Amino acid sequence: MGPIVAVTGTPGCGKTTLCKKFQFSVKSVRELAEEYDCIDEIDPLDGASPIDIEKLSKSIDWGASPLIVDGHLSHLLPVDAAIIVRCNPNVLQERLESREYSSEKIQSNLESELIGLISSECLGMPHLELDSDIGINAMFEQSMQWITDGFIPQRPNEPIDWIELIHGSD
Repeated sequence: MGPIVAVTGTPGCGKTTLCKKFQFSVKSVRELAEEYDCIDEIDPLDGASPIDIEKLSKSIDWGASPLIVDGHLSHLLPVDAAIIVRCNPNVLQERLESREYSSEKIQSNLESELIGLISSECLGMPHLELDSDIGINAMFEQSMQWITDGFIPQRPNEPIDWIELIHGSD
């Protein structure tokens, strides 16, 4: 079986844009949830369709080919590794506002990105953190090198720290 790699991160960070560069098969978490009947109707409060990740994790059949799984919940599935796309909160806010997210949803996503919530959820698996500021081509090249090298980084992965960026280091 080929590797199953999650491309994850806060909504608006650039996951789907990165996934479009891969030559592997790519499926979104939403597509998988629909395929395995693990998605609910749209919640009128936040406009999202809740996905039963636990049920999906138990139901999913990955097949034999390498696969990229795109979505901010992808790292919660039984994957081999995760690529975490990060985005400066100031840039992310603009992106989410352009998507017309509610102010509550924007704030929640900004807080998640600021504290590195998804990164902390990936600590138990091989993972690569990428700052979207380096550009899509550089992110793709680093991702492919990392996957090709068996999820071994070329250098130790330094976590992205937006709090330090905002408040400075002492």
